[in-house]
Amino acid sequence: MMRVEALGKSPAGGFSLSALLDYFIPPEMQVHSETHRRARMFMISHVFGPILGNTIPLYMALTGISRDHHLVVFFASILLFWAYPIALKLTGRYQLIAFISVQNLTFCVLWACYAYGGTASPFLPWILIFPLLAFLYLPPTGDVRNILLVQIFGSVAIFIAVAFSGIALPAVDLSQFQTIGMISMASVAIYFAMMSLYFAKMFHEQREFTRELNSLVSTSDNLRNLTAAAYQASAAKADFVAGMSHELRTPLNAIIGYSQLLLEEAEAEEDESVVTDLGHVHKAGSDLLRLIDDILSYSRIEAGKMPLNPHLDSASNHFETWRREIADIPGWNLNSIKLSSTGETCELTTDWTAVGATIRRLAAGTARQDQPGTLEIQVDARPGETLAIQFIDRAPSGVARPIAIMQEMFEHSDDASPTKYGATGIEIALAFKLAQLLGGAIDAVTTADGEPAALLTIPDLSSARQDKAA
Repeated sequence: MMRVEALGKSPAGGFSLSALLDYFIPPEMQVHSETHRRARMFMISHVFGPILGNTIPLYMALTGISRDHHLVVFFASILLFWAYPIALKLTGRYQLIAFISVQNLTFCVLWACYAYGGTASPFLPWILIFPLLAFLYLPPTGDVRNILLVQIFGSVAIFIAVAFSGIALPAVDLSQFQTIGMISMASVAIYFAMMSLYFAKMFHEQREFTRELNSLVSTSDNLRNLTAAAYQASAAKADFVAGMSHELRTPLNAIIGYSQLLLEEAEAEEDESVVTDLGHVHKAGSDLLRLIDDILSYSRIEAGKMPLNPHLDSASNHFETWRREIADIPGWNLNSIKLSSTGETCELTTDWTAVGATIRRLAAGTARQDQPGTLEIQVDARPGETLAIQFIDRAPSGVARPIAIMQEMFEHSDDASPTKYGATGIEIALAFKLAQLLGGAIDAVTTADGEPAALLTIPDLSSARQDKAA
């Protein structure tokens, strides 16, 4: 619960009784609802109790019924209750202060009974408050509460023994205490009513809190069930994709293999029409196989089953491999690829196979978005930091074209079908997932010349491991 520092000021700025009470309650007690409730009851009785209690000695002083040291002690013992909230704020010793407060009240009432009428005193009904306060202030179990109850009943027993032992009590005219008796009974009734109303309010708030807590527990259970169902659905999807990819790969490999054999025979016989047709079949089978591989890789990454094999190496050792792989992508060739580097000799620890797959997928997605053109790839390797690879897709006119960075499979910024552009909608999304798997990212950026580009960043996994270990 929020602690209000300003005395009696609510967060909204106006006066608040709750804020006034909480000002004196230690923050650690406000965290637990049960101890906070007991501290609030303690504060209520100590803020308003002296106001009700001191009406009696003030009346006695004004009417001249008593103005001796008995009245001074009576008045001072009631006034002392205002010191306990301050002591609570300064020390935070709630149980000790509550114990002393009840002892103070016991002395105050028994002193008034002793000084003004003994067992016939109009202040005797206040004895009923003692056990009530013990139950309200302290936990239901514990040595402090038990000791307090023993002392309360022991003090009352000692007072009764003194009253009936024949020891002379201060002489008073009880006829003068009729009005005081009514004031005393009214004060007791008001005090009990005030505490009961506040307790009822706290009980109502506790019941509302319990209802809301049960609602939250029910919602949490529903979320847990939905999460479990989502995990099951994800696992079922992964199993389905893995199973279907296997079922599709087998016939596709057969189609690709037979079409390759027939294509070689047709080329040997120089039958151009058959070569063209078989070339389409072979290409379509190969593209479909690549698509299945991409979907399987995407599913494995999402399921957290794609392993990484990081090792120390340099980007310069992979330049030619990347260039050849990109050149095999429809839409690019060796003449349309410009690969350069500003730090190719720098070594980093990462999964270089996954880095190559990320570059190939990003280049393939870029080629399928815009054909034909030129792809400029600039590699900036910083030792112990990151591998930054910038992609710029240029139209035949030389103007740089934006590269749409898709984060989810088959995601497009418009509603047009991917086949309209000759794309499957998965290459860049898979590259994005691979980059995340490597701890990096793919972002659409603008170069210093104001040209749109895509930036692939891959961190040095050795540094990440050291930071994690530290």
